Amino acid sequence: MTTRTSVLLLPLLLGVLWNTFSYSEALVFTSVPNGPKIAATFASTMHMDSGFNGVPTSNYSGEMFNDDNAKATNYFLLGHFYPPLVQNMNLYLRENHTFYELNGICRGIPSSQHYGDIFAWTPYSHHVGSSEVRGIPCDIFNLVAPIPEPQGIKAFSNLTVWSHMVNGAAIPLQMDILVDYTEGSTHFSSYSHYDFFTFTPVTNFPSQLFDIPTKCTATDPVGFLCNSTDPDGTRRMSVYNFHNAGVKSLANQNIADVIGDAFYICALTTANVLESYYLSLWDITVNSTYGQYALCNEVKGQWICTGGNLDTVGREATAGLAHPSGGQCVTRPELGEWFSLPEQCQCDSTQSIGNNGCAWRVEKPIKTVSGACLAANGLLDACMKQNAFPFSYATAVMERAMNSTDPSEGGCPNVIPSSASASASASASAS
Repeated sequence: MTTRTSVLLLPLLLGVLWNTFSYSEALVFTSVPNGPKIAATFASTMHMDSGFNGVPTSNYSGEMFNDDNAKATNYFLLGHFYPPLVQNMNLYLRENHTFYELNGICRGIPSSQHYGDIFAWTPYSHHVGSSEVRGIPCDIFNLVAPIPEPQGIKAFSNLTVWSHMVNGAAIPLQMDILVDYTEGSTHFSSYSHYDFFTFTPVTNFPSQLFDIPTKCTATDPVGFLCNSTDPDGTRRMSVYNFHNAGVKSLANQNIADVIGDAFYICALTTANVLESYYLSLWDITVNSTYGQYALCNEVKGQWICTGGNLDTVGREATAGLAHPSGGQCVTRPELGEWFSLPEQCQCDSTQSIGNNGCAWRVEKPIKTVSGACLAANGLLDACMKQNAFPFSYATAVMERAMNSTDPSEGGCPNVIPSSASASASASASAS
């Protein structure tokens, strides 16, 4: 399971906060700037709720601090992601980097999209009416603008702000962000709604307000290890890896149980991506004194893991949606599990877990199926039927694909022997 940080991933995992920042300054403006200019350096208490494809996914309340001079934004939030899961989330956006802290675990986000003025679009908006918000008379301004995207994807943003004037300054009361994606014949949409309660323009902030917590910048946080509940400290299990054809082993990969990968696929995958990817099922044994889950990504053709313990197997509840520490040492079967498998602690085929510090071993590959077969079996339809934990319809499609090769039973053939199957022997013998 690759840890992608696409424009689709971040709006979901961060509650569509990312939409507002990355798109606000990336929009293609074609109108004359006659709309309200809202202060870009401010503090506000706020509430935000968001959703994907019409399904509510999150709601948060808390504080927001934005300093356009320092190119810095902090969110300090408490709320729900895929309700009723309660989350503590802090988000630190800077000009050249971004960190998010979820349930006590803080990580950097490897992306080219970072700080942006949340209200950069409002001067280009059009007055479309008047209303009241919380009993306060206000004006309504709207802008519909295209979003630059790779070829083959069309995206538009529909933005609306409700604001009023206080001492000559435009003060926002509410804001809606609607984003529509079209990729081939597939259409996705996301929304976020903001309420600003105490929006206050600020001249200068205390500099320490925007200090990044040390735990966010650690390159290899060792942290703590869990106490294993298994008699010999090891666990043998079947795990899923959703991957492209170039993945040759489980080394430096993020993997999951069936619920964990169902969430990943349902929340983050378009039809075009699904049909070009593969789903593999593996039998592995791991040291079950888990460390902090690491994020494993392909960087310049090489797979690396960062932001977690690299000396042992990392674990968290799916997307870190459990307390404490993202579910590192807590079992929440209804949420599923994610694991990280650092290459440096992989056992070879002759080693037992613990020999020379090795922490995980491939026992055997079970099966690899194509995303195209999963799509033909209705996986994305199953995602839409229950886009919430435990993703029962999606997991059923995935399990049927692995349990049979008979199309009439929802089965899929074992595929790509030159990649997935050959990689099994490579990963089993790697040191």
